[in-house]
Amino acid sequence: MDIIGRDREQAVLRQTIDRAPGILPNVVLHGDPGVGKSVLLRAAVAYAREQGVRVLGGSGFESEAQLAFAGLHQLFAPVMEYLDRVEPFHRDTLRRALGLRDGPVPDRLAISVASLAVLAAVAEDGPVLIAVEDAHWVDHPTREVMMFILLRLQPYDVRAVFARRPLTATERVTPGIHMLEVGPLDDEAAGQLLDLLHPGLPPSARERVLAEAAGNPLAINELPQTSAGVDLLPSGASLRTRLETGFAGRLLELSPRIRTTLLVAALDGDRLEHRAELSPYELLEAERAGLVTRDSTASGLRFRHPLVRSAIIRTASPEETRNAHAVLAEQHKDDPELCMWHLAAATVEPDEQVAAEIEKAARAVSLKGGTGLAVKALQRAADLTPDPPARAARLEHAAELASESGQLDLAQNLLDQARRHLDDPARALATRAQILMLRDGDLDAARRLLRGTPQAGPLVRVMAASYTQDPQEWAEVTGVVDGCDDDLVRLLHDVFLGRGSAALVRTALDALPADAPPGRVAALCRAATWMDLLPDCRDRIRGLIDGETGRGAVTHAASGYWLAAHDHFLAGRWEDAESAANAGLDLCVRHDLDLLAHDLRCSLGWLAAARGDADSAKEYSRTVEQWAAPRGSGLHLSLSARNLALAAMAHGDYDSAYAYWTSISPPGAIPPYVAYAPWAVFELVESAMRTGRVEEARAHAAAAESLVERAPRLRLHVRAAQALVAPPDEAVALFRAALALPRTERWPFDHARVRLALGELQRRRLRPGEARPELRRAADLFAGVGATAWRQRAEQELRATGMAVTQRPNAAHGLTAQQLEVARLAAAGLSNKEIGERLFLSSRTVSAHLYRLFPKLGITSRAALRDALEGVISDAVN
Repeated sequence: MDIIGRDREQAVLRQTIDRAPGILPNVVLHGDPGVGKSVLLRAAVAYAREQGVRVLGGSGFESEAQLAFAGLHQLFAPVMEYLDRVEPFHRDTLRRALGLRDGPVPDRLAISVASLAVLAAVAEDGPVLIAVEDAHWVDHPTREVMMFILLRLQPYDVRAVFARRPLTATERVTPGIHMLEVGPLDDEAAGQLLDLLHPGLPPSARERVLAEAAGNPLAINELPQTSAGVDLLPSGASLRTRLETGFAGRLLELSPRIRTTLLVAALDGDRLEHRAELSPYELLEAERAGLVTRDSTASGLRFRHPLVRSAIIRTASPEETRNAHAVLAEQHKDDPELCMWHLAAATVEPDEQVAAEIEKAARAVSLKGGTGLAVKALQRAADLTPDPPARAARLEHAAELASESGQLDLAQNLLDQARRHLDDPARALATRAQILMLRDGDLDAARRLLRGTPQAGPLVRVMAASYTQDPQEWAEVTGVVDGCDDDLVRLLHDVFLGRGSAALVRTALDALPADAPPGRVAALCRAATWMDLLPDCRDRIRGLIDGETGRGAVTHAASGYWLAAHDHFLAGRWEDAESAANAGLDLCVRHDLDLLAHDLRCSLGWLAAARGDADSAKEYSRTVEQWAAPRGSGLHLSLSARNLALAAMAHGDYDSAYAYWTSISPPGAIPPYVAYAPWAVFELVESAMRTGRVEEARAHAAAAESLVERAPRLRLHVRAAQALVAPPDEAVALFRAALALPRTERWPFDHARVRLALGELQRRRLRPGEARPELRRAADLFAGVGATAWRQRAEQELRATGMAVTQRPNAAHGLTAQQLEVARLAAAGLSNKEIGERLFLSSRTVSAHLYRLFPKLGITSRAALRDALEGVISDAVN
């Protein structure tokens, strides 16, 4: 296809389709309406077919943007037979996602992997091109799956070309996606195109068209044909407005029947299949008007440009639009979600039956990970509800889902609307309190809001009490919970106060249905955190992250990231923990979820402290404390103290560590309302023993005896603490008994610290032969997780036993160019912020690079960077 002025774009598209070496197998065309993206996409499809490439894909439609996986259905409809070639699990996953089989919709990761498996199977029979027009209108769940696929095309004979509207200023481009902006034609190409399409224009008219078109090919084609209404527009009217107005003028010249048919097609996404088709004469009329073109679809019809569709919808009267939606609701009655949206648009007067149908579909959308979409449906259901109490209930439900999906301002607005219809405070108060907690961390206001209505929001009250760690508040909450019949609320209450059992939490997890609301899943997984049951929840946590991050319940997705970071940390997968915490923090910042953002900052500070990066740990703690102290969030203050204490211990500062640990839990007492107090036992006892506070250490170890049956990791901590305070001859046996507990190595950092303590004890007892294997194992475990400062301590102890410690291979040659540049700037004394400004990175990204640098260079602080980098340069020279 000969396209004027687009040689560069066509070359890129052909290289992509040919899978040229060094070229990404995907390209996303983006640019203004009418700039020629669709023409380029069709040229790419034609070229692909000439090369024997199978083309899959379709187009995004505004009418289907609310339908989960509508785009995925388009993608796979022509190749459904290939589902039989993949594993049964993948086949079942896709069929449930596409609505072809009953059952709960799988999590987003499972759908993404299954989709990639099917495309790989198709590619085994020959090369494949995925081509999608108007990708910005593809439903959000499909877009997430497509993004997963686009980043994993390399091993398969698959390539992809998408066309979409221009990027907005706030959109971020994912690395690995080739974005190609299609800009206006240059002056020479614009003139050539105009002369080709409209030869013989008078010079003055030609000059005016070129000036107004500003290089836009659609405008170059349409403006010379446009007269009706366009000349009446203000001189500053946008090109889009001028083109839409021109199309609308041509539309008004057609018969009502043609306009009605085109309106139905426009509202249904440009399709005319399965409807009374236009007669050949009518089709010719629409074609002559420049509104439609013939193609290979069943109807033989498609709109020439998306602006034609928007012009048709804009010029229709409200009554015509409602009638068209009614037709579509009837035609799509076998598709409940699609029928719901058309029914909602077709109904004007309040109608309880229609409202109930919309509410039912909204619940289904929410369970599919479309919580944000369900809010819109519930709003419409409330508009159509004749009974004020029922309308208020639907608005409150919409507010609840808006809160979960991170739309906190909308949630507040919906609650205000609900109160105008009926002042029934219980549900509304709970949602208001949740908004206050999530957005501002205003725990005091949330508590005061709920105190006057005991039946309102018991779950919110329990969660608020878990953050405040105030014994008086817990006493009030216990009274509320005693009168509550929600088993989950009672379970969380008992777990957070140290009264629950792992068996009860595990039973509740097993009983949780596959389609349980994400809020209950997140709450139960948080309870599992304090019972050491997170490995049992990994599928649930992954479901929260994959299923709720986009248009879903993002507050629970953020909790999922925190849970994943916690689980990865304990399992020794610290880079995964860091990635999860940073991804969750980005999500929280985008949605103003301050409370959860500081949860994740505590996780990042924990990682920094464990690695021995005291500077970063202090920076995170300072940020957390400045926010948490005025809000009375005792949990955040405890976690901040934990991080500072651990960082101090990593560098042997046990006096500071003891002060921090005892701010969490006084020696000899383990307050039930302080969530982290049980987990501070081993470290508090060790820091007390190291600073000569033997009686305090013994009292605390004795007080911890009641904790041993609560959770397996607690048992390891308590037994190790008891070994620390025992006489040396008895201590060795106690340490070994602690290390012999089942599966202690699943917590490599905890396991290594207990081994280090045993090795240190054996060295002090002048048993170097028995100390060495413990210290060697501890050093290896610390090295494996990246706990550099702790590894150095273990190796120092090894040297003290008389054993030569071989310098570990320097991993600095594995640094990326950006990491090396960050290291050089940090060694020169620049702050994270200054480095970020120079390299166009965020401060958090700089901090993350330093996290990875320190273990590779075998250091624990910035002060050692200069010498470490000199060693790297020396190695490179030699």
